[in-house]
Amino acid sequence: MDLSSDFKELVRSRTEIVSLIGESTTLIPERGGAEYKCLCPFHEDTNPSMRVYPDRQSFRCWVCDEGGDVFTWVMKREALSFPETIRFLAERAHLEMPEQSKHQSEQFARKEELHAVLKWAELQFHECFLKSTEAKDARDYISRRGYNQQTVDEFRLGYHPEDWDWLQRKAKTQFSIDALQQSQLIRKQDDRPGYSDYFVDRVLFPIHDERKRTVAFGGRLIPGHKERGGKYFNSKESPVFHKSRVLYGLPNARDGIRDTKSVLVVEGYADCVACHQFGVRNVVATLGTALTELHCNRLKAFAQKVVMVYDGDDAGQNAAAKAVGMLIGQSVDLRVLTLPEGADPDDYLKTNGTKAFQALVDKAPEAWEFRFNYEVKKYGLDSINSRETVVTEMLQLLAGASDLQGTTREDIILTRLAPRLQLTEGAIRNQLQRIRSASRPQQFQTKPVQEEQPVIEQEERIEVHRRPLTKDDRMECELLEILLTEPERAEQARQEIGVDDFLNPHLRELLQIVYDVVELGEVPSFERVTLEMERNELKGMTVWLADQAREKGIEHKLRENSDGGASILFRQVIDALKWRREVLSHKADFQKQAMSGEGNDALSMLQKAAAFHRKRVQR
Repeated sequence: MDLSSDFKELVRSRTEIVSLIGESTTLIPERGGAEYKCLCPFHEDTNPSMRVYPDRQSFRCWVCDEGGDVFTWVMKREALSFPETIRFLAERAHLEMPEQSKHQSEQFARKEELHAVLKWAELQFHECFLKSTEAKDARDYISRRGYNQQTVDEFRLGYHPEDWDWLQRKAKTQFSIDALQQSQLIRKQDDRPGYSDYFVDRVLFPIHDERKRTVAFGGRLIPGHKERGGKYFNSKESPVFHKSRVLYGLPNARDGIRDTKSVLVVEGYADCVACHQFGVRNVVATLGTALTELHCNRLKAFAQKVVMVYDGDDAGQNAAAKAVGMLIGQSVDLRVLTLPEGADPDDYLKTNGTKAFQALVDKAPEAWEFRFNYEVKKYGLDSINSRETVVTEMLQLLAGASDLQGTTREDIILTRLAPRLQLTEGAIRNQLQRIRSASRPQQFQTKPVQEEQPVIEQEERIEVHRRPLTKDDRMECELLEILLTEPERAEQARQEIGVDDFLNPHLRELLQIVYDVVELGEVPSFERVTLEMERNELKGMTVWLADQAREKGIEHKLRENSDGGASILFRQVIDALKWRREVLSHKADFQKQAMSGEGNDALSMLQKAAAFHRKRVQR
């Protein structure tokens, strides 16, 4: 997506940071509204440590050093890519995206219509559940499951009456039959012309994407009612719903996941809702599919640990073992919890309570260890044959994970696995290599084609503002603090200090952006400079520098320490950088001459050194 700076600036100008952040956290005004404070959502915060600055349209946490602008907030909070963030904020500000191809525009408009239909349908189902006499059995069933009114409202539970065109009649003046069918709310009749509603006589669980938009529904048969199509079924896939990507309950679980840095993945929405009601708030559910790589990639943006929770029966054990085979290569702390036989999360919580459930979660084994125990239980280790079978099963598991090969994670697994099998690590590694070599032709088999998704890459962490500054860092930071405070001085700085004069690569990158904006004939203000950045780490460092400038009173010092309009402080910083450049240049020349033999004339080298020393003393 090619987005101009003008459009990005328009989006930012229409997004007030206090309003944006205030939508998801409580802001406390300070200094008459000149700044706000709140609990930081990016670490476990009990004493408000995040500051929001309306004048610069930025935020910064003084504990974990997360910071940036409105784009940074959305990217980190919602785990979106930069293009997704632009679209998110543009829609929030009711701005049209820049002109796209006709096909892209039509596709986007179609998805917007489907989201509108599904949001409307959710409201119809929810109101029917709450108010209609036809929903009495549905309300009784939900009550028997132990769901309270708060849970019903939070998850927007609904009901579709036993009426095959109830939704079609309600939609008649608002949405077309085609829109209802594309949304998977109705379907063609098999035995006669026309359409029938899809979720007749079912309790409905709305399914939302990570942006809280309704994308599908899950339907649960009411016990004792006529069975049509099984106890549970979900919407069919549509342009806005792909079950391999969407996780039920993610919008509800996001804060719980951030707080605990972990997520529990259960097998169905009913168990997910039950966990939330019991106060286990970091729980999501898959939707008729095993946990996929796409699911994991999304969860890794929020959590460091992923715990897959399965029923304790044979079917649950087998499903867990299969899931480990697909996900063992994921760079996340993957755990597997299988509950005592016969129990699902809802049953276990009702019988044993939250504390006992959490104790099981805390003791959940790592994925490789679960799979090892599974294979040992299946084959045993008593005989040579059974031990060899377990070795083969475990090494085939590792060989099938191409992302694992050659990683530290694989080394650790092999180091732990060898003593369990009473083999040397070398023997294990040799056998793994043989299995990989034998299966190499199969490595070219392609995976099922999946629609390309925006990749949210892990940014290189910038440490300059998270550790004590070196003398060189401090010197470079001082110039940047001045330029962020009085950007009009950037042109003069550019004439005397080059980008290559900066030694720290991240500070050099920021100075380059400042000079690039000057080159465009614009004033490199804080807002204009950060607009050129897509990397959140760089934005965070820039916010830190601006905060440092304010803490030091740079603006006051620039005005106070002036000589005929020229700032003494600015001059001192520029001269210090120029002198450093000369020192480094002198050292480089001296070393070059010494190594090349060009400076074998000892008298000449001594004369140059003396001249440099006199200049240093005079300075």
